[in-house]
Amino acid sequence: MSNPLSSKYQLSWLSLGGIILLQSVSVTSSLFSTYSSLLGKQFSISRVQVINLIVALETGRLFEWFPSAAADRLPPWTILLIGLSFGSVGYGVQYLYIADKIHTLSYWQVFLLCLLAGNSICWIQTYCYFAAVTNFNKHKNIAALISCYSALSRKVYTSLVEGIQGRIGFENPSTCLLLNCLVPASVGLVVVLIVGCSKLTEHTETDIFPIAFSIAVATGVYAMLGNTVQPIKNMSPQLQVVTFMLVIMLPIAVPLVKAAHWLIIGRWRSKIIPELPCVVTTANCITVIKGIDNMNEEVGEDGKRAGVKVNEGMEKVGKVKLGDEHGVKNIMMSLDFWLFFWVNACGPMLGLVYVNNLRRISESHGNYEVSSLLAVSSTSGFFGRIFLVLFEEYTRRRSILSKPASIVLMMIPMPVSFFLLINGSKTGLYISTGILGACSGAIRATTASTISELFGPQNSVVNQNIVLTNIPIGTLLFGYLDVINYETGGGGNYGICKGFECHHKTFIIWGSISSIGTILSFILHLRTRKFYS
Repeated sequence: MSNPLSSKYQLSWLSLGGIILLQSVSVTSSLFSTYSSLLGKQFSISRVQVINLIVALETGRLFEWFPSAAADRLPPWTILLIGLSFGSVGYGVQYLYIADKIHTLSYWQVFLLCLLAGNSICWIQTYCYFAAVTNFNKHKNIAALISCYSALSRKVYTSLVEGIQGRIGFENPSTCLLLNCLVPASVGLVVVLIVGCSKLTEHTETDIFPIAFSIAVATGVYAMLGNTVQPIKNMSPQLQVVTFMLVIMLPIAVPLVKAAHWLIIGRWRSKIIPELPCVVTTANCITVIKGIDNMNEEVGEDGKRAGVKVNEGMEKVGKVKLGDEHGVKNIMMSLDFWLFFWVNACGPMLGLVYVNNLRRISESHGNYEVSSLLAVSSTSGFFGRIFLVLFEEYTRRRSILSKPASIVLMMIPMPVSFFLLINGSKTGLYISTGILGACSGAIRATTASTISELFGPQNSVVNQNIVLTNIPIGTLLFGYLDVINYETGGGGNYGICKGFECHHKTFIIWGSISSIGTILSFILHLRTRKFYS
C-alpha cells in the first residue's frame, strides 16, 4: 500500500474529490425546467416558446464531438475553460437581462444563449472524464463512477437555491441563473489548479474502487435521507447545503483517515511484529501491480470496456457484423441500431421529459414539494447509475447478463410507473418518480458501452450522438403534447391546472409509448443473443 502520508498519495485523493465535485455541478441545465415558466413570464414568451428553450439546451449537449476532438489537440485545462466560458456567457447574459442590467434581449438571442449553455456541459464533462483517466489510468472504472455524479446536479442546485432563498427559492429564476453561471466557474478554476498539480501522479491502490464506491453510496443515501428523515428535513436550508457539499467531498478526507490508520497500525506492528525483509515486500508489490495490469487488459484506451469477441456465427448487418466498426452508412442500414435508437427514445428520453415537466405535474397533483420530487428523481438516477457500474465492474469477466438483456429489465418498470401516475395519489407520484429516475439513469449510463460493444468503439461518440438526437426531438414533441393537454385542462396563460384531468391523457400516452419501447428492447435482446453467446 502507498504511504498515506506522502504528498503524492494525498494529491491523488484530492484530485479525485475535486473532479467529483466538478462533475456534481456540471449539469447546469438540471433546474431549467423548474423555473422555465417563471422565466417565460420574465421574457414575455409562451409555454411553447419556453419548450423551445429547453430543446435548445438539450440540442447544445449533442455537439459532444467538438470537445472530444479538441481534447486530442488542446491541453485539458483549455477544454474546461472553454466549457466554463460558454456556461458563464449563456447564463450570465440571461441573468443580466432579468436583473435589468441589459435592456434589450430578443427571443432568438435567448435561444442561442441556451444552446451555448447546453454545449458547455459537454466540455466540462469531457474534461472530467479525461482528468479521471489521466490521474487514475490503472483504474478505468473510476471514470465511469465519477460520471455518475452528474445525476446529483439537480439535487446540488436545488439545495443551493434553497440555501440562499429558502424553500420557495424557485419563485425567482435570477438566483438559478446566477448559480448556473458562478458555481461551475468557481469549482472549475479550483479543480484546474488541483488536478494540474497532480497530473503526473498515478494512483496504484488496489482498493480505490471499493472505497470510492462506498463513498458514492453514502453520498446517495444522505441525499435521499435529506428529504425523508425528519431530523435532516428540520435542519436549516443553509446547514443542509453545507453538510451535503461536505458529503460529496468525502474523498478528500480519505488520506486523513488512512494516514491515522497507518500510523496507529504501523506503531502497533512495529512493537509486536518484526519488520519483514525488503525483498518480500518488493515481491508483493510487484505481484499487486501485475494483478492490476492483468485486471485492465480488457479495458480500452478510452476508459470503457472493450467489446466482447466477435462470434463468427453472428448475424451480419449488410457486410458488417455486430461488434465491427460501423460507419455512418452502416449505422443507417442497421436494424439493430435503430431498435436501440427507439428503445432510448421510448425509455430514458421519456423519463427526461417527465422530469422537465415535474413542476407542473406536482402542482396539478396539489403537491408543492417540488424540491423533494427533484431530489427523489436525482438521487434515484444516481443510484441507478452507480449500481450499474458496480454490476459491470464485478461481472466483466463473466457473461452473467448482456447489455440488451439488462436494458429489458430496466425498461419493464417504466410503463408501469407512468400508468401508476394516473390515479393521482401523492404516494404514487413519489414512487413513480423514483422508479423513472433509477431506470432512466441506469439505461443512460449503459448507452455508451452498449454502442461501443455492438457497433464498434472507434465511431462510438458519433453513433452515441445520433442516438441522443431523440432527446431534443422527444422534448419538443412530448413537451408540446403536455402543454396542449395542460392548457386544455385549465392551465392556459400561465395559470395552474388543478385536478385529475391535467395530465391524465399525457400519462396514458407516455405509458403506451414506454410499453412499445419495452417490446422493442426485448426484440433487440433476441436479435443480439448470438453475439453475446
